[in-house]
Amino acid sequence: MTESRLQDLLWPKSEVIHPLFLYAVRRERRGDTGLFDAILNLTKRKFDGSHSHEPRLHLSASKLCAYGSPRAVALAGPNINWGRRRSVDDQGLVSRWVAHISAVPRTEEVAGSVVDTLLQIAANPYLRPFIPPEAWSWLNERPSLPPVCRGLSSGCDRDIVRTIRTLEDTGILTSYLITIWSEWILLNYDDFFEMQISVYEDFKGIGMGYQRAELIQRLDSILISQPSGSSGAIFAADFWRRRMRGQYKEFKRALQEMDQKATEILNRMPSSFIFPSLLTFMDLHRIPLDLHVCPSSPVSVTAHSCCYLRLTALFFFPVPCHCWFRALFPSTWNSRNPT
Repeated sequence: MTESRLQDLLWPKSEVIHPLFLYAVRRERRGDTGLFDAILNLTKRKFDGSHSHEPRLHLSASKLCAYGSPRAVALAGPNINWGRRRSVDDQGLVSRWVAHISAVPRTEEVAGSVVDTLLQIAANPYLRPFIPPEAWSWLNERPSLPPVCRGLSSGCDRDIVRTIRTLEDTGILTSYLITIWSEWILLNYDDFFEMQISVYEDFKGIGMGYQRAELIQRLDSILISQPSGSSGAIFAADFWRRRMRGQYKEFKRALQEMDQKATEILNRMPSSFIFPSLLTFMDLHRIPLDLHVCPSSPVSVTAHSCCYLRLTALFFFPVPCHCWFRALFPSTWNSRNPT
């Protein structure tokens, strides 16, 4: 079957897509990947401003997960409609999808498709609660998503940001922001506000300098880029670009402000306060940026949500270090020294 004939069958005759693509999925599972790959290649149209998204392949997600191989599920996921309706098998659907993608090698092509699909699934409020942490870890691959993919536009929802924040994994959160921030995406007010809260609250630790640097580098690459498109496309609109650049400049300003505060605090801290063998990276991450150090004798430290602490003994006469370590980081001490 020629590519032109296949394209005529797929678009715009949507009633033919379901049986043809299901047939291709079943053949791919038996090892004949030709038709399946040809259909996927047709869905990856070069973005020219005439299409806002890649075309759908009208096959239900449940049938794809039931009849497709792990490779087929991973690669075809972005072009399947994951819906926004509640189903009795929502948890089972997500579990089957996770099982399939776990059996596929993490190549660049697979990572892009899986992350695109992951963000589309997360945009469904009925499927989002069933996404396990190991599925979110695919964000750490940081694929470059094409501007026409649905995951890029639907994955910046404020509820998705909140869900990722509850994982309490700064690596996944950093990778998510680097992936979702794009010169093609203008955030609405609620999504922008939620991301701004995350930037201020999740990246303010003294030990978060590396993550802040990565985010600033991503923002710089966005701000210097020039999206292209046809004259009728929204991406070419000057007002759209100005608003988008204003949002990312605000993120960058907040990150640079926290970097400056972190530098000032580290410069004011006595050298004996930060001791590599006593304070791990995660301990430094927990030191907030509104920490105030008074180096005069006796040394006093106050911190947000922390009681007033006097460290005179640490600097003026020998005392077991675990005494002040336990006072400053009680949860860390308890986890390492269970009663």
